[in-house]
Amino acid sequence: MSRSLQSKLRLGTGSSSSLTDLSQPKARDKGTQQRRAGANATWNSIHDAVISVFQRKELGENELYTLNEGVRSLLKTELGSFFTEYLQNQLLTKGMVILRDKIHFYEGKGRIPLSD
Repeated sequence: MSRSLQSKLRLGTGSSSSLTDLSQPKARDKGTQQRRAGANATWNSIHDAVISVFQRKELGENELYTLNEGVRSLLKTELGSFFTEYLQNQLLTKGMVILRDKIHFYEGKGRIPLSD
């Protein structure tokens, strides 16, 4: 093995780039992971709530406020533009399909119920 290859493979004892260092996430990476996990949880709760509204399920106490704050915080993140696109092109479309299917179902019955 050549000397330069040996030196590249060898980890120095005083070196900060040991296998242990490389295998542990850095503090900022952990913070980023936590922010992404929080954004993902917010995204999922908004998705579930929007679908529930289209299915005529009630929102919990203060849930609308919480969802509104979740949308605001997501829009401020790097996911903001993706979330806007997803909301417009996927989630609202899915909700409209739910409404359309209910309309088709009740058209055959001669009436569309205004409440459950």
